[in-house]
Amino acid sequence: MYMPERKSQRRNTQQPYWIAVGASAGGLEALKEFLGALDKADDTIIIIAQHLDPRHPTILKDLLARATPLPVELVDQELTPRPGHVYIVAPGHNALIEKGRILLQPAAATGPKPSINLLLSSLAEDIGEQAIAVILSGTGTDGSQGIMAIKSANGLVLAQDETTAKYSGMPKAAIDTGFVDLTLPPAAIAAEITNFIASAGKTLSKVSAPRIRSSLEKIYQRILDQTGYDFSGYKLKTIQRRIARRMAVHRLVTLDDYVTLIASSHQEVESLFKDLLISVTSFFRDTEAFADLAGLINQLIEQNADNHQIRVWVPGCANGEEAFSIAILFHQASLLLRKEVSYQIFATDIDEHAMSLARKGIYTTAQVRDVPADLLELYFINKDGQYHVRKVIRDQVVFARQNVIMDPPFSRLDLISCRNLLIYFSLELQKQVLQTFHFALKPGHYLFLGKSESASSAVPELFDPLISKSQIFVRKKTNLSTRLDHISSAVSMASSRHKQEQRERPLLQEKHNIAARIDQILVEQLLPTAVVIDSSGQVLHLRGDVSLYLSFPQGRIDTNLLNLIRDDLKVDVRALLQKARRDGKASCQSLFYENSQPEKALFLNLKRMQLEEAEELYCLTFQELDLSESFITSQGVMTDGDQLINDKLRKEIAIFKERLQNSIEDLETTNEELQSTNEELQSANEELQSANEELQTANEELQSTNEELSTVNQELEVKTYELEQVNNDLENMLAQMNEFILLVDNRLRVQRFTQIAGQLLGLDNGDIGQVITTLALRLELPNLRQELLNIIESGQPGQQRVRHQDQVYQVRMVPYTADSNKVVGVMLFFEQHREQLNASECESLALLKMLSAQPGETAKMLIDQTGVIIYADHALENLFGYPVDAMLYRNIKTLMPEPYNRHHDSYIQAYLTEKTKGLVGKWRDITALTAEGERRLLKIKVEAIQLKGEPHFLGFMKLLDADDECQ
Repeated sequence: MYMPERKSQRRNTQQPYWIAVGASAGGLEALKEFLGALDKADDTIIIIAQHLDPRHPTILKDLLARATPLPVELVDQELTPRPGHVYIVAPGHNALIEKGRILLQPAAATGPKPSINLLLSSLAEDIGEQAIAVILSGTGTDGSQGIMAIKSANGLVLAQDETTAKYSGMPKAAIDTGFVDLTLPPAAIAAEITNFIASAGKTLSKVSAPRIRSSLEKIYQRILDQTGYDFSGYKLKTIQRRIARRMAVHRLVTLDDYVTLIASSHQEVESLFKDLLISVTSFFRDTEAFADLAGLINQLIEQNADNHQIRVWVPGCANGEEAFSIAILFHQASLLLRKEVSYQIFATDIDEHAMSLARKGIYTTAQVRDVPADLLELYFINKDGQYHVRKVIRDQVVFARQNVIMDPPFSRLDLISCRNLLIYFSLELQKQVLQTFHFALKPGHYLFLGKSESASSAVPELFDPLISKSQIFVRKKTNLSTRLDHISSAVSMASSRHKQEQRERPLLQEKHNIAARIDQILVEQLLPTAVVIDSSGQVLHLRGDVSLYLSFPQGRIDTNLLNLIRDDLKVDVRALLQKARRDGKASCQSLFYENSQPEKALFLNLKRMQLEEAEELYCLTFQELDLSESFITSQGVMTDGDQLINDKLRKEIAIFKERLQNSIEDLETTNEELQSTNEELQSANEELQSANEELQTANEELQSTNEELSTVNQELEVKTYELEQVNNDLENMLAQMNEFILLVDNRLRVQRFTQIAGQLLGLDNGDIGQVITTLALRLELPNLRQELLNIIESGQPGQQRVRHQDQVYQVRMVPYTADSNKVVGVMLFFEQHREQLNASECESLALLKMLSAQPGETAKMLIDQTGVIIYADHALENLFGYPVDAMLYRNIKTLMPEPYNRHHDSYIQAYLTEKTKGLVGKWRDITALTAEGERRLLKIKVEAIQLKGEPHFLGFMKLLDADDECQ
């Protein structure tokens, strides 16, 4: 449990309050409502951290300026804010508060921009209790860490009611931390802040008045009754500040009002308890001190010759940063010294919420800002903007809930690190805790405290300073002079049990020592017949003839007075014994005393005896009086009437005696039944113990299972590493391969491709996972979707021929199967064949003859089997209006109007598959489409030729009205 002392908490209360507002998705409406309801803001500075896209300029300033009369500024450079102004953090930046100024730094590539956590943490560090945090609508959890820093500085935290938030992610994450003071709609938050600021300055003086100590004791007792934790030993100023803040939240005027509230509100007790246990610390806090601690840890490891386990205790560990910092130092030392060392760090706290966060070992960018870059990379894993402690460090720290004041400590420790906890304890409580640390440490080992704490000044007989500037102390080899019942509850219980046994044990060994004094006391008090008993009724000493009152049965002697006393005296003696235990003395006349001489009456007197040598002892005296002496009636002698009345009373007493005796017997029967029930309970307890042993056996089995799971986990880690290696190898191979390869899954989604295939098709990493038929590919693949589906369904490979500019590609599509021979994807291989497009390189003699046989005004065009133009002469420019370069590598369909262009590919495929001979070698009339979109009538003749062993088509074209010498 850390409650760090903030230098900013000592700021003048006249300084303005800072209101830091965090919002994200849906936050615009909430911000407008909040600012619109903020009537008075002359003594406040408002800074807004709204998640914004840094790639686009923001108009948030203009939108909020319409909702509030306050001046609104966009913070795009460092500045000193002024009260009564609203400041918006510019997109792409994080804002920090330092010495009353707003500083900017570039936002991280991943994570929220700006970071609300970073803003709140720096605000708490610099402003302290003048800080107010407001969390409005948004997604994610940004701000939930920062509000803990605000609470640790005794600031105020408010969150938007989830039911009024457009997106409840951020408010819910803040509320779940347990550190939100109030949950309200945005307008109510503004009103509450105004009232809080107006009353906050008046409350602390009322809580600090001398006469309020009794009220504080009632609050301490209320917290103790509900939580089991006693805060009466904490420093009074700390308690007063927390209570004053809670009173300001509830707008209470007097401390008595708050006592009334906390007496009836279970929730308010929990809220105050959490305020008193704000758990905040940081990694490697006080760099110089941790540097000295690192040297000490090196020394511990060097001196650990027998490889014994080094044990470390971190009480008040908060969120675990300090415990993990020490674990990192141990790991660094073992690497430096090249020595395997076994060490265990016990991190404890009473704040269960902080413990749950510590066990996860996940921290924000703001929380790890003090970790050196090399250690951050070595011991943390960055996942989605959060830093996870690596397993090699996490496994060395054990987190447990423990009260350093009341619970038993760990033992045989080599190092205790308790920083900035003792400063909140009174001097007496500090000495008690330091005695506990002395008990837990090995002689000559070390205690690491905060910069404002000292062990040698508080208990100089227990610790010596080792490194004074870093508050590192060494345990003296001395025994504790004072009793340490608080060190171990088990020790306390044993001591109490020993005392009880001492009380219950008969004082046989002391009988002879005190007999003389008892005799003297009896003589002095003229007690001819007396019995001395202890508080449990055991007879310790007899005086005089007790045979008239006590009876000793045969067999084993029972020395309890109630078992020895005569039955007619048992009721009176039992009543006297109970009264004497309560009042110290008791006396009565025995109404049921039966004697052979009816004129005798028996008076009993029981009185506590004061003896220093023994515990509580009681003296029972028996005194008989002669009734013949005149003391019953005022006349001195009984008349006949008096005698009749006396006889009547005796008969009634006999009846009462019988009834009472019956009641006693019923009571004894009930007692026997209770004893029987007790025996049954003991039997049940034995059964429970047996069940506990079975549970322990089951626990051992679970531990064995856990070890097996750990082994399996290690194997999985090895396989994961191997898989990462294979994946890296595959990525490198794909990046370096000079082949055109593309892989799609059975849903036609792009999975992988080589680098040159990506360049050919126009793909990048952002296209992975996209359906290939929805992407704008640079290379046109006819009927691609149907071709791929056919291959997936049939499991048979396929191929097609495509052209891209001067390249011809043979696309082979091969099914990709898994272990079950199920087709899970298709691999596409692009094999290129380069063609020369110049007419001078044509290898067909027939082509040259036909070109030379046609008239000069006839335009000539050469297309391949896919319909792509690969040669065109300049005469075509007059026919179509396109430059020759613009027509090359275009499909001839673009020169045809509807509906002819839709059927052209099917004509070519029908001719190539010999389904039809077509109109090859014949002049015919066609309609063409010019560059201006006009239709033009042309005459055309197409000849099929072989070029490099592959079919091509040579077309001759001219205007319809021209002379046709070839017809």
